[in-house]
Amino acid sequence: MEGFITEDKVRKLLPLVEKILSKKYGRNLKLKNLTVCGVTVQRKDCAS
Repeated sequence: MEGFITEDKVRKLLPLVEKILSKKYGRNLKLKNLTVCGVTVQRKDCAS
């Protein structure tokens, strides 16, 4: 099934989303969690 969102993929997206938002708002942002297509990961579940 192509395009299927897994927890691992969302885990990899968290730092990228933080980097994009930090650059946009000019502050160092850290998200507590990220949800994509109903898949949620918490900050403590991610490396970095």
